Amino acid sequence: MSRHNEARDQAAAQWFARMRGPDADRHREAFMVWREDAANRRAYDEIAEQFDMAAILAQSRRPELLRRTRQARDLGSIYKITGALAACVIAAAVLSMIVWRGGQAETRYATGLGQIRSVMLADGSSMVLDTDSVATATMRGGRQVVRLNQGRARIVATKNLRIEADRAQLDGEGATIDLALAPQGTLAVTVLSGQPRLSGAAAKLLPASTTLPAGREVLFGPKLSSVNIRLASRVEAQWPSGLRTFDQTPLSEVAAIANRYNSRKIRLADASIGALRVSGAFRVTGASELANGLAAAFGLTVLKAPNGDLILSRAAA
Repeated sequence: MSRHNEARDQAAAQWFARMRGPDADRHREAFMVWREDAANRRAYDEIAEQFDMAAILAQSRRPELLRRTRQARDLGSIYKITGALAACVIAAAVLSMIVWRGGQAETRYATGLGQIRSVMLADGSSMVLDTDSVATATMRGGRQVVRLNQGRARIVATKNLRIEADRAQLDGEGATIDLALAPQGTLAVTVLSGQPRLSGAAAKLLPASTTLPAGREVLFGPKLSSVNIRLASRVEAQWPSGLRTFDQTPLSEVAAIANRYNSRKIRLADASIGALRVSGAFRVTGASELANGLAAAFGLTVLKAPNGDLILSRAAA
């Protein structure tokens, strides 16, 4: 039997992150019980060794050390492994890499097209990354800081978590928050629960109160040029599940949402099809299944384009 076990390795990575977080003392007794198992202890020690090696490589300026280490191990593998545990534990398909900035470890997380994955941070916060998204996590001044660089994320924050996106900064305050960066430079912050506080330049746009209310989406214009507050979308709030419940939603909007998750795009043969109203729950992460479901609901046909895209058209009379 192989010495390595995926579940044990994930548990070891989680313990490694937890015991380097601010609540290490609270978890120490449970950690020592878990570590009594010899296989658990080996898995933990291997992770600690790999992390230390990555730190040496990142901080060393001696070329001969780097050359010797490359001969012993593949550098990319070391960074890929340690990135999964330096500041958090990640689901299997999330891509991560640890880099060093100003002497501090910064872990980068990224999801590919169609992926929705969860991340556990060292301070006990959690994050879900939407498709084609990038975020970084680091410890700064003894505080966990998460920055959304691209796409969308849902963060369940501890009271001490600092959240950054574009030029906006938020203090988590135990809130659950969705953040979305649009290619046009806008930032949408949706508070699902709790009352996080804005700080920095973004706070100046809300002079009445820097506390963001639950159930609202705060939309910042490019470079914080404007702010607009509106009711949060119930449809968009479902995104971490891959399912969306639509209520009289234009089919063109349904297709646009699905196209964010799939390399095979759903296209419409004419504008009148886009005006059809969709109601019901659909999984948007599977283009073929969704296109066939919509076709069945509206009596449409599904044609395949030469590039693999799916075209919804009206059935011939």
